[in-house]
Amino acid sequence: MRKEVNDVIALDCFEFKEEGYNPGNGYQRTTLHMVFDIKHDLRQKSRLVAGGHVVDLIDTPVNSSTVKSISVQLLHVIAHKANLKQLCGDVGNAFPNAYTDEKVYVCRAGKEFGELEGKTIIIKRALYGLRSSAERFHTHFADTLRTFGFKQTRFDTDVWIRLDNKTNTYEYICTHVDDFMIVAKDPESIMKEIESVYLVKEDSKGPPDYYLGNDYKRDNKGRWCIGCKKYLTE
Repeated sequence: MRKEVNDVIALDCFEFKEEGYNPGNGYQRTTLHMVFDIKHDLRQKSRLVAGGHVVDLIDTPVNSSTVKSISVQLLHVIAHKANLKQLCGDVGNAFPNAYTDEKVYVCRAGKEFGELEGKTIIIKRALYGLRSSAERFHTHFADTLRTFGFKQTRFDTDVWIRLDNKTNTYEYICTHVDDFMIVAKDPESIMKEIESVYLVKEDSKGPPDYYLGNDYKRDNKGRWCIGCKKYLTE
């Protein structure tokens, strides 16, 4: 628990004020609590989340889109036909990379905050649990890809494209919340661009073996074969 709290503090998610501090009009009171989980491989995980269910949102966007499954399949076809490589990744602690538009605070930090116990907490970043956090990170990731020169495709706004002038080929990225897949001649260079902004989990980087609930493997002709055995057995 303490490690999770320290990690969130290190991400500059909070602004701490003296006990009893009143942030003023426009701010709503919320809560913080820990969520515990055991992964399919028996890894234990805890996450500090905000009580977004007690915050009344008015005119605040909360919806964020994800890549269409048919778009992922089309990218596999493009990669095969154009002889492009594919590289997947998963952004770690994704949501807090973005700032929140919600004005929320916690009246008193709990014991898990150690020497900061009792302080009033202003939540600055898109903490997990806030209803607008997915939309905030989606917008942040989109803005980042635009700075890299990518543009959204008209068919699917979660598929991004740019022209590589060196090879005269197109490069693609599709996004599903904090999961993404790169399709390009040199996907490793694009991965480095993304890692200059975000922390990408090391064990998530690699060609699509298991992506968005589907198993991937190549047949003897190099074509992708898609199944769901792992999803069903887990």
